[in-house]
This record gives sequence, structure tokens and C-alpha cells, in this order.
Amino acid sequence: MALLERFKEYLIKENLIEKGDSILLAVSGGPDSLAMLDLFCRIKDEYNLNLLVFHLNHMFRQEAFAEALFVKDVAENYGLQVILEEFNVPEYIASHGYSPEEGARKARFYFLQKWASQYKIRKIGLAHNKDDLVETVFLNILRGTGLKGLAGILPLTERDGLLIIHPLLDILRLEIEDYCRKRNLNPRFDRTNEELIYTRNKLRNKIIPELEKEINPGLKGVVYRMALNIREEEAYLNKLASEKYKEALLKRDKEKLILSLEFLAREERVIRRRIVQNAIRELKGNDLDLYAVHYEAIEDLILSSQTGKYITLPEGIELRRSYGELIFTRNSPDLAEEDIIELLEIPGEVVWGDFLLKAEILQQSGKWREERGNKKLCFCDLKKVKGPLTIRKRRAGDSFYPFGLQGSKKVKDFFIDEKIPVTERDKIPLVLDKEGNIIWVAGYRPDGRFKVEGDTEEILRIEIDYMGGD
Repeated sequence: MALLERFKEYLIKENLIEKGDSILLAVSGGPDSLAMLDLFCRIKDEYNLNLLVFHLNHMFRQEAFAEALFVKDVAENYGLQVILEEFNVPEYIASHGYSPEEGARKARFYFLQKWASQYKIRKIGLAHNKDDLVETVFLNILRGTGLKGLAGILPLTERDGLLIIHPLLDILRLEIEDYCRKRNLNPRFDRTNEELIYTRNKLRNKIIPELEKEINPGLKGVVYRMALNIREEEAYLNKLASEKYKEALLKRDKEKLILSLEFLAREERVIRRRIVQNAIRELKGNDLDLYAVHYEAIEDLILSSQTGKYITLPEGIELRRSYGELIFTRNSPDLAEEDIIELLEIPGEVVWGDFLLKAEILQQSGKWREERGNKKLCFCDLKKVKGPLTIRKRRAGDSFYPFGLQGSKKVKDFFIDEKIPVTERDKIPLVLDKEGNIIWVAGYRPDGRFKVEGDTEEILRIEIDYMGGD
């Protein structure tokens, strides 16, 4: 079957479009997005589609400026309006601590959301293909995942009132590149896709080809079919959990949502987890990406007998026990944020906001020196630290002794010197000892008073990992 017919068949099978739809197409100028644009243009009249092209110059590479002009020319040759945006993603990820892929994704969605709203468009087309789905499944396995992660990328998802469609998920990358050649589309290729410094690229260019060569030449097809089967099972469980959620719901208003703890405790863990996801989705407006440590914390909270106990999840979502109720609230970004305080045992781990912090004890004779210089790690002389540790945001008058500098410095002045935006400063966790001394401005600078020295016997190693959603 010709690729155009397969494209149309997939759109219909997955209910991705209707006649008269308006669709905002994200076009980078690479093979995938260029093929998607061309395919949509070929069915535009048949389905009476209104197409708008969007391109974001992430400013990662010098050639990105020429690529933006290329996309503009292509779109205009199709007779379509095109929106070009520029955003300094390298600067953005440096100030927020995101990975390049994560920072680019957040920036891209922000602008897609902005223009979809301005043009009153509800559907956004993204050009992920079958290879991307397979790679995503592997990435989720490596990260640790449940059924949702094993389903990979879904053909249709809803986020903040927008419908995100992936019309190329049934098509392999090689088929897309062949289509581009036959249609003389002349796509642009991002050379960074070949670099092995990113995990996805290692999977794409090295690990998956090796598995195909040594284990199963049909690996991609096998993983793709597995993902489809899991998607069906996940959909069934979600449907069941949605019905259970309505039974568990005690109260819902603009500010909070309350579930019955007694009802939750009776349910199986797999359903209980999905009921919580439903509650967060209703409160937040879209899904929240959570890790295993989040779900364990939620489970402990539900089964705990301690009233008043609470946990804080990414993006300001708070869950609190109050007698027979589990109360969900979301901190408004327009209001002063609560000074959330979490205890970190040694050893132990804790979630604070969008971060997971871990503490462990090492021996001086170990290989810890090889990790020095990593800003996500802090090493202290254990005997100088009085635990448990406390994690909180900055407060007026906070000061510490930045490692490598002479004397003390106010945290406020340190943030100014580091050029950390004011809007981000309350999101940075401070790690303090039992006596209230700042040990580490997490991700930035340890306190020199706790440094490892020649006579240190045991070392406290603290690690911070970003776990925010999207």
C-alpha cells in the first residue's frame, strides 16, 4: 500500500482528524515533519483541512537560522501561513537545569500552546514515527516505568485542552526518508541526532541496531505490536479506574479535590494508583509525570494512620491526609508559595517539589573523587554533619560559606551572582543540617565548612535529580 494511503488509513483508524479540522503542524524541516506536512497537504482539500505551520528555532546550532527560512519557503510554496519563533533554549536549560531534549520540548509546547490559542486551533500535529515510539519504550524501561510507559507514544493525547495527534506512528523512519526522496522534499538533517552523548541517540544509532543484528531483525515490529497491546490493556484499566474515581470522590471545588481514604484502601494498588492519577488530572488539567518514588510516597501516605501527613509532588501538587480524607491541592503560581519542608534521613531519599534528593554514606577510600565536579552531587565530611537533613526553599537572611570563596555570603547575593532568574529562586532546594546550617545550595554550590579533608573517614554523598513533569 502506498504511504499516502497508509497515512489516511491510520488517521481514520485512530480518529485523529475530522472533515473541516484546523491543525497546527510543528515542522522542524527534518524528514519526519516535512513528510507529515506534505501528506497533510495532499489530503487537505479532500478533508477540507485548515493547516497552519509552526517552526521554532531552538538556537542550538548556527544552521538553525537557515532551516527556519527553509521551512518558511516550503510552507509558502504549499500556500500555507507559517509562524516562525526564536527562543534561546541553551540559555533556558542552563538556567533551569533541564536536559536539552526536555528543555526543547517544554519551549516548543509553550509556543505551540500560545499560537493554537491565538488562532483558536485545538489540534496540534507532531511528526513522531514508529522508530520514535520504539525508542521511547526503551527509554521508559531504562528509567523505570509502568504500563503507560510501555505503550510508548499514543496516537492521540489531550493536554491543557489541546489534542496532540501523532499521525506517523505507524511508519518507519526509513520509509519516511524514502518518501522524502521520491517526493523531492529535500529535508534538512540535524547532525546532533548522530551524536552519542544523548541516551536516545545511543539507542537509535547503536543499541537498537545491535539488537536487530544479534537478536531479532524484526525488533521494531515486535516492540511496536507489544506497545499496541499494552495500550489496549492500559485503556481498559483506566476506564475501570475512572469509574472507581467517581465513587471515591467526596468533594470537588476550584481549589481542592477530596477522595475517601477508606475507599482507596480497599482497592487494589494498580487501581488505587490510577484513581490518584485521575484526581491529579482533574485538578491540574492534564497528566503529571511521576516516578516510582512518587508512587511509593503516595502509597505510604494513603496507608498511613498519621493525620496531617502530606507530600508534595512536582508542579505544586500537594496530597494531605485529614482523618478519612485524602485532600489534593495545587499551589497557585500567583500566590506566595508555602515553605515546604522535607526531612532527608542519612541514608535515605525524599521528594521535594520537582526534585528527588538522595543521601548515602561512602568510605573515603572509594571512587567518589571521580564524581567531583558534577553539580548534581555534593560530598561532605559525615562527622561534620548533624542529621537528619532538612530540605526547604530560601528564606530572608539565609547565608552560607560557598566552597571556594572566602567568608560567608547571603543566598540572595549568591543567586544574583549566578544570574538565576528571580522566578526560579524559590524552586531551588537548600539542604540544611539539624542545626540549620546550609550544607548545599542544591545543584549549585556546597558549603565549604563541610568539605571532605585528609582525615575524613566517611563521606556523605547527596544527589539531586530533576523529576518535573511533561
